[in-house]
Amino acid sequence: MTPKNIKDERKIVTAAISAGIILYLSKFLRPYFSDNNSALFILGFLPNLGLAFALPFIYVANRIRLNKPIKHFTISCVVTLFLMILNEIRDQYQSGRVFDWYDIFGSLGGVVFAFLVFNFVFKVNSGKV
Repeated sequence: MTPKNIKDERKIVTAAISAGIILYLSKFLRPYFSDNNSALFILGFLPNLGLAFALPFIYVANRIRLNKPIKHFTISCVVTLFLMILNEIRDQYQSGRVFDWYDIFGSLGGVVFAFLVFNFVFKVNSGKV
């Protein structure tokens, strides 16, 4: 990897992580949309989608920071999805928490979107990772 490629990769990863965190922070907007069911539906799964999108890119950021090749992005996506599903299943057994299939679907969508973004941006633009 050349220094220019590393700079570009850092910018892309930073943007991906920032976008995921912004989507996650949408969970704090729910009280302001209590009358709008459509907005509540979207704000219900958006934090899971954002977090599932951002977490695999944290692995990428760490590999870039250590100047090592990114070999196991698919595994980081699978581990992220597994942990997000376990977190949602845990909600089923805790009082005051609600199990929601849409959160699992949002997590799946976030991981798939992260995988697609990674493959498009890193593999197409740099030729190889």
